[in-house]
Amino acid sequence: MGLSRLFWIPQGMEPAEGAYVAYPLADLLALLALESVRNACLIVGEDLGTVADDLRQRLADAGVYSYRVLYFERDARGGFLPPDRYPAQALVTISTQDLPTLRGFWQASDIATRDALGMFRDPQARDAQYAARNADRARLRDALAREGLPPPADALGPQDVAAMHNYVARTPCALMTVQLEDVFGQAPQANLPGTTDDQYPNWRRKVAVDLADWEGDGRFAAVCAEVRAAR
Repeated sequence: MGLSRLFWIPQGMEPAEGAYVAYPLADLLALLALESVRNACLIVGEDLGTVADDLRQRLADAGVYSYRVLYFERDARGGFLPPDRYPAQALVTISTQDLPTLRGFWQASDIATRDALGMFRDPQARDAQYAARNADRARLRDALAREGLPPPADALGPQDVAAMHNYVARTPCALMTVQLEDVFGQAPQANLPGTTDDQYPNWRRKVAVDLADWEGDGRFAAVCAEVRAAR
């Protein structure tokens, strides 16, 4: 989205005193197109968060792939979109480095971590997020059931993780990414926005299973099999 606008805060001023500054989107998209041809690569736009109304359409017209995250793809009532409602010109994933892992989302451990770090304004804000997460678990169970997939168990076992990847793999999105933290059931996320290094070990967590042990572990192969079956 930085191709379209950035939020500038003058030095020494508060965030509320900042403003969006428009960028030459058409020129920058043309440069991206040129470089993608020169380097024989695809371009994925991180169109997440506070997206300008027409930005996704302009990115699509330029051939930039959208970035669709399972957690965010909802209908008007908050339910998870069925796979066939996703766009084809997109990269799809369950989560990102700045969001809860699948296990963290399911167990609400990300909320607990932020609470332990004193990141909530008040207990009501924290409780509201826990309530919303409980509702999201029910919505995700319903979404998988509609696709004929087994609804996740409370403990979220490896078979549940594989089923959720099957769900995402059913979308028509041209690209799909898989996080190893999700495959191996790790709860902590790679990066916790709003924290400093003395609060949280951002970008310093290793995958729990050594590469040499993946074959014997079986969870990576199980997720790959589900993705192949769905796509």
